[in-house]
This record gives sequence, structure tokens and C-alpha cells, in this order.
Amino acid sequence: LASVRRITSSAIDPARTSQAGIDAQVKAHARSGSGGDDDAGHEPLYAMDAHALADLAPTVVLAQSLCAVCAVTVGDVKRGIAALPPDQSGARLDPRYCGLSSRTLDEVGRSIEAVGVACGVPARAKAARETFANQIRQVTQAVNRNKAMSAEANGNRNGNGDGSVALPAAAGLRLPRVALLEWLAPVFDGGHWVPGMVRAAGCVPCLNADEGATSREHTWDDVHAADPDVVLVACCGFDVRRNAADALEALAASRGPKSFANLRAVKSGRVFVLNGNRYFARPSPSLAQGTALIARCAYADQPRVVAALEQLPFYPECAKAPAAASGKAWVRLTPQTARQLDLERAGEDGGSGPSAEVCAPSVNVEDLDALHAKACERGDFFYTDPSSGYMVMTRLKHESRGKCCGSGCRHCPFAHANVTNKALRIQQPAFMHVPTAGGLAPEVTVLMWSGGKDSFLALRAMLRPGGISHGAGPAGVVLLTTFDAATRVVAHQDVHVRDIERQAKHLDVGLVGVPLHGNAGVGYVSRLAAALEVVAGATKVKGFACGDLHLRHVRDWREDALGLGLGVSIHYPLWSDVAGSNYPQLSADLQASGVPCKVMAVEEEKAKAAGAAVGVTYGPELAGALAEAGLDPFGENGEVHTLAQVWEVPREQALGVLL
Repeated sequence: LASVRRITSSAIDPARTSQAGIDAQVKAHARSGSGGDDDAGHEPLYAMDAHALADLAPTVVLAQSLCAVCAVTVGDVKRGIAALPPDQSGARLDPRYCGLSSRTLDEVGRSIEAVGVACGVPARAKAARETFANQIRQVTQAVNRNKAMSAEANGNRNGNGDGSVALPAAAGLRLPRVALLEWLAPVFDGGHWVPGMVRAAGCVPCLNADEGATSREHTWDDVHAADPDVVLVACCGFDVRRNAADALEALAASRGPKSFANLRAVKSGRVFVLNGNRYFARPSPSLAQGTALIARCAYADQPRVVAALEQLPFYPECAKAPAAASGKAWVRLTPQTARQLDLERAGEDGGSGPSAEVCAPSVNVEDLDALHAKACERGDFFYTDPSSGYMVMTRLKHESRGKCCGSGCRHCPFAHANVTNKALRIQQPAFMHVPTAGGLAPEVTVLMWSGGKDSFLALRAMLRPGGISHGAGPAGVVLLTTFDAATRVVAHQDVHVRDIERQAKHLDVGLVGVPLHGNAGVGYVSRLAAALEVVAGATKVKGFACGDLHLRHVRDWREDALGLGLGVSIHYPLWSDVAGSNYPQLSADLQASGVPCKVMAVEEEKAKAAGAAVGVTYGPELAGALAEAGLDPFGENGEVHTLAQVWEVPREQALGVLL
């Protein structure tokens, strides 16, 4: 399908946005009334290129009315059809419209036939519908005819050893209870036809048991209460690699007794990741294959069931052993999954965890800038992202609309002015906070801000008497933080940009966020240049400030890449030519602030052995232990990374100034 022309685009780039970020943007659109058919005056989630539609001059137009957040709305499609210009002979183009809204497997079969009828092949359409229904029946038969024999061959033992997978209900033992999740942050169950697929696969659906019902939002407490034997992660629109990355990240972030990680299915190794986009999200013939995959995972420990399923003529070849190991269709979620699918992060740029690579493929940001620039030179309203295949609106398209739509678009020319949840949604440099008391000073210094103790101490040094910003006060400083555009995490720090935003709001200091896309190391300086333009659009920029302590090679790089490259002066308020000579003063200042600095990441094994652990408060005791271990007591070489929890003390105390 690479050669098929795309005529729709999304306000959200799912390839570069976390599940939580996508959910937040969709809900924001819903609150603004911009997701449905009557969305005049609002920016829709999806846009349709009317010029491209006219060029294609279709004879049949298919549209879905099932989900307003999944594709272009029916209203938009109908308006696009009504606006089609006449053909060369002057005749009005009047394509046949076919609206689809399947909710159950039976309705999906009817839609398959309806598409064929609309395309003028009713006989083939009827045969396709019958084939689909027959394939669903074949999955059910393959399970029912083999699960009893399989259990008998295994000495009447249950497949997972916990008493949950067994003989048919008629034999007094229950069927596997399956929870298929179509979203993880927050949790959504599989709705519409999914419960029917689970039942056809010889299983009992958890959470949502009603075929045809919409997907519902849940908490992990709800999932624990359902206590599924098997959990299937088949998130809407995502393939195995993305779903595996997000599932691993969700597991890593699990906290508390009723978390994802503490599900019985997780502990028994019965969590599977599937290609939700290919086999579950679309009301199409591929749902028959998806049904077979549900059975394959639920009965993974019953070899005769597995063999019978793999012999079905429509069972995906990529789902059979040994091809299944490639993870094209499904994979069992284990600690080795990241290595199996090659999800580990390559290099040091980007966020934490495997999703950085999956959410944001390695595409140089300059390449995207070049694509965008060329599209604008041609006068195009869209270009195609080479990594995701999605159509992206250009600056020209946004300018034609005259305002920021609030969606966090990649090439917004309005500095994301109307974006409400900037921590999750901005895609290019933008102000995330502007001081509420008096705004910015006429001239500001831009402080490189990671959220840790060093940048915090640099801010205090700048504001005290003799500091570069003492005269202007907090209004004379703008914090600048870079973070991975996909994970929204500051590189190396394991600090989410929400915490950075919280710091800036509590301190009431200006903050510019700089999302880094793809191979961020390549585009780092150009992103900083764009950030300076954002600040310069609001006030005069005096120069940069950095919290470096004594690493000469880092300072030399900054002077070369930023000082010379961007033509700005750089100030180092904490610098000492003699490594560690000012540590006693810095330590005393940190203690005087009263701000607790929590360890967020530990990258050195010797540091872990010295007592550095995530969640520990950095202080004299930990600094002394690091020094005894032969490490830099301030972690200047990357041994530990911290978060300054400035909100734990009054603003004036944190800043060290009287206001």
C-alpha cells in the first residue's frame, strides 16, 4: 500500500506520542467538541485533503461512523463529496457513498458484503462474507475438538498449572478467562466485536463481556478484580513492537499491590502482545485471523490446540513457529521480549525504556525539517512522514487556518499558543510557563535546566547578590529543558517533563520546553536555536547559563556548538577549574534551600553499591558514600541523577531571594 495516495491526516502523530499523551489529546478534543460531525469552529482530530479527493475522482467512497476518534468523521466525508468539482465534461462527480458501523462479528460480515456490493461485485461480496463466517467457525471447532484431547494427553493437567485452563465447561472445568486490552494508559478493554472474538476462540471475555458494547475505561484495580487467566495487549492502531514496548514500560512503572505487574496472569507468564492494528482494530476479514491468535495465546500450553490452529489455511504464516519469534503477529511478554524484538535503545539520546525507539523511529530531525521546507516551497499543505507513513500538516496549512488548533502539531507556526497540556502535547519548542507576576524581564538569561540539583543550584547562584540575574530577579531567567518527544522524559535523568513544568510553576520562572524527535543528537543544536527564537519572540536574550561543575570537555563542546554555533555568550555560575573545590559551598547552599533532591536514576554500579538508589534523598551522607567509593560526590560524571522537589518549600526559600 506504499504507493496508495493518502488524503487524510491526523492532528496527533501516534508514532511519536505516548499512549497517555494520545489519550490526553483525544479527551481534550472531546471536551472542546472537536471530534464529531458538527465540529464547525473547532479543529478536528482528522483532516481530509479536498484537493486530493478531487484529483482522485472516486466512484466509491467508504467511511466509518463507529468511532469519532479513529478516522475522519462521516460529516467531513459527506461534505468533501458534496464539494467535489465537476469533471472535465462539466458533469457533477457523484461517487457512491458506503457508510460502515459494524459492532459485532455478524455485522462485520454484513459490512464486508456491503463493500463488495458498493463496488459492483455482489456475488464475490456474498462469498467473502460466507468465508469470513466460516473461518470464525473453524477457529471454534479447532479449539473444541482438540482442547479435551490435549488436556487428556497431558494427564488431565491444566495448561498453566494454576487450575484455570482446562476441559470444556461440560466436563466441570472452566474455560480460560481472557482480558484483551486495547489501551494501557489508561486501561481500556476491547469492545464491539472483541468479546465475540474471545468467545469464538473458546474463551470467556473479562471486563467487557457484551459483544457490540463500546470499549470502557478501567483502572488496574478493575483488572485485578476480574482476575484474568490470560492478558492480551492488542492496543488499537499499534503493531507488536509498539505494543511490546508500551507493555514493558507499563510493567516497569507498576507500583502497588494492584498494579499491572502484580496480576496473576503476569506472574504465571500468560501475558501476550499482539498486532492490534492488523488483527483486532479494523472491522475486516482479518478479524478471523485475530480470533485464531486469541485461541493460540490462550491455549499456548496445549500443543494439539496450537497444532490445529496452525493448520487452518487462513492462520497467519508469520504467527507460526519459528516465524512467530520475529514478533510480526504475537509474542509472549517476558523479560527477554525487549531483546527478542530488538527494542533496546541505541545510543544515549531519547527517553528511558524501549518505547523511545518504537514511538519515535530514528529519523534525523533535520531530514524532517528538510521535507517540511520543500513541501512549503511547493505550496503543499501536507507531506508524508517517512518513518510512520502519516500525512503531516505543513506550516502553510496551519497558517491558512489562522490560529493554533491546540493539538500540539509538529509545524505549528503559532508556538503552540492554544495547547493546554503542553507537557504531553507540544512537538516543537514552546513556552510551557510564563511568570504570572509581571511576566518576563526586558532581558533574560536562558538557563539549561534538567530539573536536578546542579541546575537548581545554578539558578540560586544566578539570583543571589553578584549573580548574573540578581538585578532582574526570577523574571530575568528562562529555564530551557530538552526531553524526548515520545516518552516526554529528560534524557538520562528519568525525569518526566510534567515534573519540570511543576518546578517552573512553583518557582514562577519562565520555562521553554524543547521536544527532541528521533535521532535527537543530530538535531540538538538546531532545536536549541529554535528555542532561542521562541524566547527572542517574547523578550531580549542576554545569553545562556549552564550548571556544569568542572568537566572541561563538556564546557568546550558548549562553547563551540552553542557559543560559536549560535552566537551567544555562556555563563557558568557553578564552575570551578579545580574539580570539587567548591563542593562544600554547593552542599551548604543545597542544605540551606531545604529542597529535597530525590535520586531518579543511577547509572554507575559502584554508586548503587555505595547506597545510591532511586527514591533516596541526595545529601551529605550519600555524597560521602560516593566519595568513599572513588566517585564524584556530586555525580558530575553521571553517577546519579536527581530531581529537585522545589514544591516542598516556599518559593522564596527555594529561590534564595526575598520577593
